[in-house]
Amino acid sequence: MDEFGKEEMEQLIAVFRHQSLEILDEMNQDLLALESRGVDEETIERLRRAAHTIKGDSACVDLEGVTEVAHRIEDLISRVVAGKMEFEPALVDLVLDSLDSIRTAIAQEELADIPKNEVERLCYQLAQYDAATKDEAAKGVDPSVESKTALTRTDEEEARKLEDGASQRKQDYVRVEASRIDALLNLAGEMVVARSMMNQIGSELENVMPSSDQLTRFSGATMQMGKLIAELQKSVLKMRMVAISNVFKRFARPMRELAQESGKQIEFITLGGETELDRTLVDLIYEPLLHLLRNSVDHGLEPPEERETAGKPATGSILLSAYHEGNQVVIEVADDGRGLDVNVLKQKAVETGIVTENEARLMTDEEAFLLIFKSGFSTAKEITLVSGRGIGMAAVKTVIEQLRGSISVKSEKGIGTAFVLRMPLTLAIIKALLFSSGGRLYALPLMSVGEIAYAKPSDVTFLDEFESYRLRDQFISLLRPGVVLGYDRRRGGAGAVMRGEKTDFFVIVIRVGSRRFGVVAESLLGDQELVIKPLDAEWLHSDVLAGASVLGDGRVVLILDAGALMRKAVRYERIRGSGIGAYGS
Repeated sequence: MDEFGKEEMEQLIAVFRHQSLEILDEMNQDLLALESRGVDEETIERLRRAAHTIKGDSACVDLEGVTEVAHRIEDLISRVVAGKMEFEPALVDLVLDSLDSIRTAIAQEELADIPKNEVERLCYQLAQYDAATKDEAAKGVDPSVESKTALTRTDEEEARKLEDGASQRKQDYVRVEASRIDALLNLAGEMVVARSMMNQIGSELENVMPSSDQLTRFSGATMQMGKLIAELQKSVLKMRMVAISNVFKRFARPMRELAQESGKQIEFITLGGETELDRTLVDLIYEPLLHLLRNSVDHGLEPPEERETAGKPATGSILLSAYHEGNQVVIEVADDGRGLDVNVLKQKAVETGIVTENEARLMTDEEAFLLIFKSGFSTAKEITLVSGRGIGMAAVKTVIEQLRGSISVKSEKGIGTAFVLRMPLTLAIIKALLFSSGGRLYALPLMSVGEIAYAKPSDVTFLDEFESYRLRDQFISLLRPGVVLGYDRRRGGAGAVMRGEKTDFFVIVIRVGSRRFGVVAESLLGDQELVIKPLDAEWLHSDVLAGASVLGDGRVVLILDAGALMRKAVRYERIRGSGIGAYGS
């Protein structure tokens, strides 16, 4: 590789690493598909081509160990294709082990080869598996001699197939660094702000200037520019969207290993893989979903004997699905296991001091289900490698809420449990409701707004000295953003009850999980698309603020996180001794 300069070599290695990791993911999926569904010609042939590609590409960057191991894998798969070997689970285990070693080597920050002793171990195991080479391996003969000779005859034909396949794949795609797309999206966001400014200027001109041909043309051009910017924004956002199948397909391997470790029979089903989600979210939801799946295996599904006794199939099923619902993506993890026992949950919560006996008695089933997200709460009788410490589910909820999503639980004893995640389509741009409260401008994501009510001061009722509003047949707690954020210190300090209001106001009803609460707004400014700008951590001291945005007239609007807003209010009122119901009905 002396003919390559340093920069060219770095680019070659970067492309090799990226493409090889993608190919390894695909090989994992194909192996597991062959194991579960049986051998089909298309999949097994694709698997062989993938091994051939890894072999050839690794040779180009002088990774002799990777080349040798990939060559042995290709040899075995070729024998399966030729009908000289059966495709069995033991072969899957060997090949997966070999792929793991390849991934470990090439995924490092500094590209490295597989250690020599590891290469020898893998090659020996792969050779031993082939009945035709067992005797040669036992005699100390290099088992690669036969396979190298056999593969040489097919290399030319295989290369043609690979070239044809590569040309078909690459003609429709161009690899672009994610940072460039993010920069383009940021520019598109700035254009949205500029569009709002132009609309504002146009409205002002219409008010101060007499109607004229020039003004009409300016208005038309502004309208057309707005449409083009909107289309550009949609196109750039579409570039950031990726199919959630990129995450779903990564779970097949862990689920197989969990089934083996737990001794349970599992049918893992995925639906809605074509559902698209922001690339950033796709990268971040893998770990929360993996923990939910582990929880379903460890706590949800029963052992085969227990299932049969209950009249269920010995094989339990876990369904991972995704679909669009409005401007949200809904992801569900459902199992047909034992379900949640409300009485057990309440008893455990009382024992661990999370709630009192009286609070547990008054809890609804939905509220009891949410106890599993409390830190330190676990119904496991023993701690395992998978679960039992009472930390994981609390961490899952925290991560989902940080991504401006929500998680809820549906369960029926003896039938099964389903975790429902609701996530925004993107973290970059949101549709928001603008309003003023306490003299400041705020925005709430429309996806969290249930309804808006017009209220008079006489409609406010004080329960336990806290403001509440009767919405039809239920009382909902009221909160004021300025009080929760700590800057509104009227009438006796932060958190003081706002008695004696003289003007009417609006109540923005927000739903967070199974709870509802009302945000007090002095005026409403309508809904608008906002480009979220992160706030500087040096002066940001509140997790209630999801970011900020600039309106067309130059005003800055603070974007509130509805879930964090309620959690902060609840924590504050608990400190004041108001109990579990404050700021959330």
